[in-house]
Amino acid sequence: MFPLRKAVNILRIPCPNCFHFQRYATRKRFYRNTSIIQNEQNWEVTLDQRRLKTPNGKVLLVSSEPLARAIAAEWDSQKEYIAQPVMHLTALCNTALDNPGKLTSHDITSYLLNYLPTDTLLFHSDEEDELRVLQEQKWGAILDWFQERFNVKQEVSRGLSLPPVSTETRGILARHFLSYKFPALNAICFGAEALKSPILMLACIERRLDPKDAVLLARLEEEYQLIHWGRVPWAHELNQAELTARVAAALLVVQCSVERHSSAVKAPPGEIATQSNY
Repeated sequence: MFPLRKAVNILRIPCPNCFHFQRYATRKRFYRNTSIIQNEQNWEVTLDQRRLKTPNGKVLLVSSEPLARAIAAEWDSQKEYIAQPVMHLTALCNTALDNPGKLTSHDITSYLLNYLPTDTLLFHSDEEDELRVLQEQKWGAILDWFQERFNVKQEVSRGLSLPPVSTETRGILARHFLSYKFPALNAICFGAEALKSPILMLACIERRLDPKDAVLLARLEEEYQLIHWGRVPWAHELNQAELTARVAAALLVVQCSVERHSSAVKAPPGEIATQSNY
C-alpha cells in the first residue's frame, strides 16, 4: 500500500506557484486548528470545531479515518491564504459528494474506456529511433504487466492512428472499474487524466508503480526532448511536482476506499478485546 505518511508529505510540499493562487483567493485562513471526528461509520473534518462542508453545503463525510486525517492535514498546511486549487484531496471528496455533473459509475467507466485508445503508453515514435527504443524499454514492462494482469492483448500505435481496443478488453476493464465505489472511480478518472494514461493509473493502484515513477513515465517523451533542447530551471520541476501531488491524492482516495482498516479496542484485563472496522 502507498504509505499514508508518504502521500501526506507529498501533498504538504510547499508549492512556489501558490503565490499565484493566493492572488485569486477569496478568503484568508479563518481557523486555527483542524481535527477529525467519527460520525457513525464515517468521518468528518472540523476547522475549529466547525464541520467542513462541500461547496453545495453538504457535510464532508468520508468512510476512512486515514483519508479524513489526510484531508485535515491538507487544510492544516494552508498558510495565510487558503489555496484551494492545490487542495486535491478536498476537491476529490467534494466532487464525489456533490457530483456536479450528475454522473454515474457507468458514465465514468465509459469515459475511461473511451480514453484508453489515447493512452500515452500506446503511442510509440515512428520518427525518432532513439526515442522509440526508450519507449519500448520504459513502457514495455508496464504494458506487459497490464496485459498479464488483465489477461488481454493490446496493440500499440507507431504513428498518430488510434490503436484498436478489443471488445473483450473493454468488457474486462469495464467490470474491473465498476467494482470500485463512486468516490474511488472518480479519483481513478482524476489520476488517469493527470497521467494521460489509464494504464499507468491502474499500475499505481495495483502497487506496480508509485506516483513519482508513474509521472516520470507519463513525461517520458517530454523529458527526452528536454535532454536535447534544454529546460527552464524551475518550470518543469514544478509541473512534475504538481502532477505527482495529483496522482498521490487520487491514489490515496482509491486506497482508502478499498482497504479495510481496523483497530482493536482495549478491554480490561480478562476480557476479550473487541474489533471495530471502519
